[in-house]
Amino acid sequence: MRGNLCATLAASLLFAGAGLMRAEEADARKVIDKAIKAHGGAEKRAKLKSSTFKMKGKFYGMSADGIDFTSESSIQAPDKQHLEVTGEVMGQTFKFVRVVNGNKGWTRTMDTTKEMDKEELAEAKEELYARGVSNLVDLKDKGFTLAPLGEVKVGKRDAVGIRVSHKGQRDINLFFDKKTHMLLKSERRVKDAMGGGEVTAEEFFDEYKEVGGIQHAHKISILHDGKKFVEGEITDFTPKEKIDDSAFDKP
Repeated sequence: MRGNLCATLAASLLFAGAGLMRAEEADARKVIDKAIKAHGGAEKRAKLKSSTFKMKGKFYGMSADGIDFTSESSIQAPDKQHLEVTGEVMGQTFKFVRVVNGNKGWTRTMDTTKEMDKEELAEAKEELYARGVSNLVDLKDKGFTLAPLGEVKVGKRDAVGIRVSHKGQRDINLFFDKKTHMLLKSERRVKDAMGGGEVTAEEFFDEYKEVGGIQHAHKISILHDGKKFVEGEITDFTPKEKIDDSAFDKP
């Protein structure tokens, strides 16, 4: 008799917990639906599979004072990217190129090209996955699990947080302006490119502008473990239907 009672109580708790989780996920999906609408709507966001953009800013990973840089990127979801970064260090101009093309990837520093190893490629693909998550519309897919993180402050703005989970990928936390529903911040664990293990990367989005009916942030700030890592301004953002495959050839 006692065993039956314990089993009944355990089953009741399990069902109650499952019901609570379903309710929380439903609430999280409502937040995402509002955000998609605020950023231009599902139909237009779904077309944003490819884009090119230019950026200028400062990189703080090697200097507390920051190194001025310019960059040009071409991205084609879900797994292709061509990135070129140009800057100046101690009076010398340097150029860095990174290309990801599915299960292959390369980097070129000045005139030396090398193939990415397994860990480097995996990290680059995690970055592309994070960009896809920030596009929001893919989150409507049932492969994603969403969980509310409650209300927080992002700077001086009231925000609501959502944790995004997907099998085989690291969790990403997204934070949206409570009033405008615009994406203010993403947060995830990344491997430190400077060789310091894993860090918490916080990416802040500001100065949204409409481009082709899509709201896109034109000011980006990145912190690594709370310290400035990148500050950038997007100077030219262009949504595209497709980018020529040659852009993702070995550099």
